[in-house]
Formats: sequence, structure tokens, C-alpha cells
Amino acid sequence: MFSLESIRFNNRSEMQEYKISKHAFVYGPNTVGKTALTKAIDFVLGSSEPLSYQGLDNIDSIEAHLSNEQTNLWVKRTISDNYYYRRTKESMYSEVSIETYKDNISLMLTQTLNNHFIQVYGSIYDQRPTFRSFSFLNFIEEKGLGDLSFVFTKARELKHQIRIRSIMDFFFNYENIEQIFENELLLEKHEKELNELDQNYQEYERCQQIMMQLFQKLQLKYTGDYNKDYSTFNEFRSSYTRKAKSQSKDLVYLSRASFSLSEEIKLYSFMQSQSKNMIDRKERIERLFAILSAVVEESDEYEQYVKFIIDSVDEIKHENIILSLTDYRKAIREIENEKIKIDQEIEFLKGQAAEISYEDAVKMIGVLEHTFTILNRNVDIVRMHTLREEVLRLKRDIKALKSAFDQRKINAFNTQLTNSYLNSSINVKHLKEDREMVDFFLEFEPFRLGLIAGHRIDDRIERFRPGSMARQTHLQILVYLSMFEYLNKNFKDFIYLPLLIIDSANQPIGIESFQDIYLTIIDFADRIGIQTIFLSKDRIEGVKDNDFIDISNGLNKFHKLHAEI
Repeated sequence: MFSLESIRFNNRSEMQEYKISKHAFVYGPNTVGKTALTKAIDFVLGSSEPLSYQGLDNIDSIEAHLSNEQTNLWVKRTISDNYYYRRTKESMYSEVSIETYKDNISLMLTQTLNNHFIQVYGSIYDQRPTFRSFSFLNFIEEKGLGDLSFVFTKARELKHQIRIRSIMDFFFNYENIEQIFENELLLEKHEKELNELDQNYQEYERCQQIMMQLFQKLQLKYTGDYNKDYSTFNEFRSSYTRKAKSQSKDLVYLSRASFSLSEEIKLYSFMQSQSKNMIDRKERIERLFAILSAVVEESDEYEQYVKFIIDSVDEIKHENIILSLTDYRKAIREIENEKIKIDQEIEFLKGQAAEISYEDAVKMIGVLEHTFTILNRNVDIVRMHTLREEVLRLKRDIKALKSAFDQRKINAFNTQLTNSYLNSSINVKHLKEDREMVDFFLEFEPFRLGLIAGHRIDDRIERFRPGSMARQTHLQILVYLSMFEYLNKNFKDFIYLPLLIIDSANQPIGIESFQDIYLTIIDFADRIGIQTIFLSKDRIEGVKDNDFIDISNGLNKFHKLHAEI
């Protein structure tokens, strides 16, 4: 498993190194640098924050030794933000970019940086994640201890809340997120194909319009049937002779007919609009009558008015039926089709009367040859319509999936969290109280980042925010560890650090309860493969010798205050 083996402070040719065990316990009174150690670890692991915390002065660089089952990695970061790494203790450091630096650490956590979880995350959030994306899981800071409104202490800052909530969405809504990812890949593929078909179809439509216009100018009969029109074109190309259409109607007559049809379309459109307005108005009156009827129908003295209202409503319904019988859209469509035929006839007659020079005819023939070449291509209109429907469906599905959450995963997480808390072997005061409640349960709300508790009172469930700092801090630590357990089970080989650093948890819990809780936390962490670092101003029993780190004399021997002494 991954492990932080050591951390080293460098000042010119001098250094100060701390070996970090699987469950390190860092002891020291206030102001000696316990919190500074968490800042130093975060800094060497790629934090964007500068190394400016009190007590970390006079340090040129910080190194860390990382390991897993297969390999070792040494990393070094200077206070001026230069990044280095090496693979063996004897080799020289190589300077690299911050991206390469983080990638090398990420490779200590997973076999490949291209696994499916990372691909899905990158696609959904439009960024390639590193272990730094999930660093909020690695630190329980002293400021924020026991705050169950924001369980993750880094979420207390607004700039982190939105990002952490999105990550919780990824973790607890993954099946939908994965389906969104797959749908978006399919959507991208379909939209690309549809775009190509659309372009071909638009060119096809444009060429049809050009061919129709040129046929009219050349006085050729246009049918819209490729084979018939191509035969007509070849016949004209071979002789350059236009045939006059026999028994053609008078151009003036046709123009008048076209104008008359235009006026009919205007009239029917006006009638359609008026009919719709009248129906809408009568429906509003009907609704008002319904309201009035509800007011007066209970009183016998208003019986005659009720009868009048009922008769009026029936009359409105009858009139609406009559108004809606006329299908104005159908009438307008039929008139428009008739007008199109007459307009085509007009254009044909104009073409028949026009003189065309040989040079113009040759040019038109050349354009038509190119047009027929394009029209001969197979444009799959059925496929295009199918793709359009599929694109719309995928967009609807993606929208629906984004607003859905997998409550089963959340319920399973909370069941496990509740069991981890209640089934503990310790008997601290707040745990005894909660065990005595009927059907006590815990609910972590991943999308609000908070924790509440609940229990049964008679036939109802009462939810509440747990009280007492000891209980709150205990529960807070359990949520962090339960998150790691959840990730181990559901996101194997994902790039998060299996490391939990807990700053000053002893203070709100109290030393006696802390001694018991500490041992259960270590057991929990061992079971799920998590390295822990506790920082405490109290010495407690049960800490192994190789886990104990005493910084009573100060964390940083290069600190200027200690240098003056």
C-alpha cells in the first residue's frame, strides 16, 4: 500500500528528517509546530499554497519519501517552487514541471493514469484529475474540528465547497455520471455524423434549387425525379434545342391567379388568427363562469343565476366546437401548393419567352453537369432524420441523468457509517447515550457536505444535529474513514492518497475518551489500508514506540526563534 515514509527539511547543507510510521503520533505542546507539520506535508505533496506558515522559516526545500508495494519515489520542492524527483536513494534529483511532479506521485497510487474512472472524471469535469483534486479527504484541520455542517474541514472555505460537492456527486452518483459520459461520447459521434450529413444535404438542396432555376431558363421540363431530369438534360445537351410547350396558359392569366391565391392565403391566415383568439377569449370566460358558479351554487336564492351560468357555458362550448371544425391550416396548405404550381408555370413561360445565347447555354450546361454530379451522390435522408431524433433523445437523457442521484449508494454508506459508530467496542459517554436511543442512525449528506443524526420517537422519526464537541469530532473522523472505505470498495485504483492527518482531535474529545477512540480509529484505518498521522498536545497510552514522534523542542530546528536561543 502507499505510504509516506519520511519528510525532510533542508537548510543549505543541513537537514532535519522525521520518519513517518503507518500510524504516526506527533506529540508536542502548543506553538511548537504541530499544525506547521501538516502544512509542510501538504506543501511537499503539491499544495498551491506557499510555505509561509509560522515556524517554517529558514527552510530552503522539503523532501518526502513515498513508497508502495512495487517501488519508491523521492520528491523535493523548494520554497521558490522548483520541483524534483528521483527513483532511487542514490540517484540525483531531476527537475520537472509541477504537472510531471504530480503525475509521478499519482502513479504511486494507481497502475495507470488512463484508467476508466479518470477518463470519466476528465470528460465530465473537463479536466484531468490528480490526487490533489481529492486532498480535502486527507486533512482534518484544527479549525473546523467537530463542525458537522461541513464535515470536511477544507469545505469551510467557499472556494472549495462547489468543487467538493461536484466530487461527491461523482462518487455517489457514479452510475449516472458514467452513463452521462457514455451518452456524451455517443452524442459527440452522432453530432459529427449528423453535421456531415447536414452539409451534404444542404449542398444537395442548393443544387436542386440551381437545377430548377436553370431548367426554367433553358425551358426544360423539371420533375424532381433525378433520372427523368437527367434524361431531359442529356437530350438538350445533344441538340441545344428547346421545345415549346403546347397549349400553354396565358402569362397574364397565370399572374392574376397567383395574386388571387396570395390574397386567399392572407384571408385564411387572418381567419385562423381570429378563430384562435375567439376560442381563447371564450375559454377565459368559461373559467370565470366556473369560479362564479362555485361561489353562488350553494345558495338557493341564486338558482336562476346558476342556471344562466350553466346555459352560457354550454353555449360557449358549442361555439368553440363550431369554430374549431374549420381546419384553416389544411386550407392554407392546399392553396400554397396550388400557388407553387402556378408560379412554376409562370417562370417556365418567362423562360420560354427569353432569348438565350449559345455562350450562356454552354455555361448553364457546365453548371448543370456539376449539379448532377452532386445530386447523384447518395444523401441518406432517413439516416439524417434518425440521427436528429437520437441526438434529441440523448440530450434529454443527459439532462435527466444530471438531475438524478443514486440514493441507494447514499443509504448503504450511511448504514455502514452508523454500524461503525454503534458497534464500536468502546463505552465513552456520548456513544452510550446514542446506543440508548431507539433506532438511532446517522445520515451523511454528500451534496450538502453535512452530517445529521436521527432516532425514532413513538411512530415518528426525529432528525437533529448531534451535540457535544466530543461526539461531533468522533463522528467527523468516522465520516472521513468511511469515505475511504467507500472509495476502496467502489473506486479501486483511483488516484486519492490513502492518508489521513488529524490535527488536535484530543482537545474537543477529552483525553480519557480520546485514548479509547484513538485505538478504534487505528483499527478502522488498518482494516481499510489508510495511513494516519495524529497530532496531539496530550500523551496517551496505547501509542507504539515506533509511532511516537516528539516535537516538544520544536518541529523546525532552523526556526529563527530557536536559533536565537
